[in-house]
Amino acid sequence: MNNNQPIKPYHPLSKNELAETLRRIKNARIAVIGDFCLDVYWLLDISAGEISIETGKRTLPIREQRYSLGGAGNVVANLHDLGVGGIFAFGIVGDDPFGDKMLNLLAEKANCDNMLTGDSPSWQTLTYCKPMLNGEELSRLDVGNFNKLSESLASRLIDNLEHAVERYHVVIINEQVVSGIHTDYLRKGLAEVVKRYKKPVFLLDGRHVQGVYPAWLKMNDHEALKMCGKQKPVTEEISREEVLAAIEFVYQKQEAPLVVTRGGEGCVVRNADGISLVPGIRVRGEIDTVGAGDSFLAGLSAALAVGKQLGAAAQVGNLVSAVTIQKIGRTGTATPEEILALL
Repeated sequence: MNNNQPIKPYHPLSKNELAETLRRIKNARIAVIGDFCLDVYWLLDISAGEISIETGKRTLPIREQRYSLGGAGNVVANLHDLGVGGIFAFGIVGDDPFGDKMLNLLAEKANCDNMLTGDSPSWQTLTYCKPMLNGEELSRLDVGNFNKLSESLASRLIDNLEHAVERYHVVIINEQVVSGIHTDYLRKGLAEVVKRYKKPVFLLDGRHVQGVYPAWLKMNDHEALKMCGKQKPVTEEISREEVLAAIEFVYQKQEAPLVVTRGGEGCVVRNADGISLVPGIRVRGEIDTVGAGDSFLAGLSAALAVGKQLGAAAQVGNLVSAVTIQKIGRTGTATPEEILALL
């Protein structure tokens, strides 16, 4: 892999430009289609434990329960707190209590008219139950690993999106889990929708489906390298030269704009105008990167929705994620006030 593209000069957003972008975000209309998940935290307190008469084993009492949106739901939460005025959720929940809880949380942040209910037991709400003891996460209990999305539900989801697609500025395609909505049948139908419409911007962030949809791409450097047939452990750093070569390979293959994130090094942008390097934002003290990718995606999408060019939109994504990684022990979001204060 070689990269012969010249690197364009970097033009940082001024505080006034950023403030105007954040002000206009209230007029943005963004749809999110993907794997909506629920994160459940059970805080255990074994001081109230007892021996079960039925099993003879010690019980694990739960002192506190916490529920939060994960997967595509966390993208929605980030868009909401950024101030995006119109957020529209397209996904599947199960006919179960976790599904009810997810919809209650989601309805506070987005239009849920297109959240469909799957048939039990073939579809269960994608749920990740995390028992916590003395601040340590014990073995997780996962719900939804055996989901099978029916073709009829997939068709309804695709048809509903296409019916309203021209109302949106950006459509985010989220793919989180193998047992989520992205079956072969849905991939084929959704790819056809993406091909048919020049607008809105379709932006894909997926763990396992890069290259499946003819959409703009947001990925990290390890995912970009993997698309080139190479792979490194996530703990191993990827050089700038490797990233530049990988991004050019992916761009030529996909023929669509893309953004490759590089953690603290910022990100690399490639579109028809060439390649841009967007520097990272240094933060002091402890950081927690859980959910940082969703935060970046939300900032990027919201800025694109109000007409910012890809390089400038990536800067907004950087700022959003720089705020959220400073929120320790939780999947944070960022408000316009926090972003402006950081800049």
